[in-house]
Amino acid sequence: MNSTQQPASPAWASSLVRLDAFQHRLAARSPVRAHIFVMSLLFSVALAVGYFLLPGDAERIAMLERDGKTVQAKSILEAKFAAGDRRQRTLYLLQGLYEQSGDVPKARQTLELLAEQRPRDPNIQQRLGQFYKLTHAEPAYIKTLMAQIDLRYSESACRELIGLLRRNGDFAQEQATLLKCRQKGYRRPDDMIRLASLMAVDGDIKEASLLLRAVDDLRRLKSDRERLQLFDLLLENEQPGEAQRRAVRWVKGGKDDSFALALISALVTNNRHDLAIELARETSVPGDSVFLAVAEIMIDRDQTTAAQSILRGWLEKASTLESSVAARFVDAATACADPDLALAGAQKAGLNKLPADSIERLARTLDAAGRLADAASLRANVRKLTGQEVPEAVLTPQKGRRTAAVVKFTGLEPWRNALWKRLRDENKAATPTGVATGRNARTAKDLLALKRARKAKTYRRIIQQKSKAANQAIVPYDVFPKP
Repeated sequence: MNSTQQPASPAWASSLVRLDAFQHRLAARSPVRAHIFVMSLLFSVALAVGYFLLPGDAERIAMLERDGKTVQAKSILEAKFAAGDRRQRTLYLLQGLYEQSGDVPKARQTLELLAEQRPRDPNIQQRLGQFYKLTHAEPAYIKTLMAQIDLRYSESACRELIGLLRRNGDFAQEQATLLKCRQKGYRRPDDMIRLASLMAVDGDIKEASLLLRAVDDLRRLKSDRERLQLFDLLLENEQPGEAQRRAVRWVKGGKDDSFALALISALVTNNRHDLAIELARETSVPGDSVFLAVAEIMIDRDQTTAAQSILRGWLEKASTLESSVAARFVDAATACADPDLALAGAQKAGLNKLPADSIERLARTLDAAGRLADAASLRANVRKLTGQEVPEAVLTPQKGRRTAAVVKFTGLEPWRNALWKRLRDENKAATPTGVATGRNARTAKDLLALKRARKAKTYRRIIQQKSKAANQAIVPYDVFPKP
């Protein structure tokens, strides 16, 4: 032994000695047996490796599917499922084969089992929802969409679920879903407007106005209906300044007179006439239909003098008058008891553009002002231009009092004819004078006393005859309609 070589440990030395003794004994008995042992050992290892390299059930099923032998593959999977195999891979493959063969109930059962095993897997939940959608299982589909939203936010799932609930008329669940999706980041403008409408119906005016304001700040309120809804909500929420500021921006950006008039009308209905006048002045110029609303509002507030001055300036600035605008101007001037201004506006617009009721009101105003010739000329011009007859004024309107109807005497009895003539003559204004006139030299005081006595006598006679001819009694003047 070399002096530098370290001695082996006692344990290793004993093992080596035993192995060497075993080899000597094996070689002494039969040298062929050692070779056979080694070959047998190698063959056993190769056999084990080959066994483990054989294809499993998954590979066999895949090869059967590749070769088109789906029936055999399904039978293998069904046998494993019947044996209690509930692994995800088994259920997944079995559900695919059921779906290919058209066995919808079994495919649904296996997919639901798979979803129960993995409730937090978004891919499986999405596949289950798609299966429900394709098989028209709407209640289960809605439930699955809700589970998907609770599991992980999806804009497409929110939009699909909201649409289904809205179509089914489940407004309470739709509102709850909109709120949930909004908390998770859903900001689709149409659905936010819908949520604002639902909240306004529930009475939450403040939150509804905040939602619509957020959408409008992004310039996403496109339709006039949505803008009017926000305008009304701001007024109900006692924010008229904010409502007017947004209304000015809308009108100036859209140039739509009808929308501007709708906003002004909403302010007038809300008893905010000053804001309505200010809005009309900021969004219009003298001569257009919106500025005419200022005069109409002043007429409603009995500010006729200011309205007349505005109408005169408006008529000077107006270049061309449309039929509806001309009718509004004539009606406003007639309401101000200014027939000259109304007639000037009618002539500037053209009588053929005015509707018959506006011309009739104008003619009655001229009759009431004592301008019978102008009224007759107006009727003649209308008859000449349009071929339509303007009816004569049935009533004689007087400012500040109600008037009686014009009664024709031809249809009355002789005694009633005489009574009406006497009343007409007695109601004529007597000329006051301090000098006695006539044969009896009666003064004005005597004439007044005589008139009162005759009137009292006439009333007593009417009361006595009222019981005999109740159906022919004189109708009081205040039962006739106003002109």
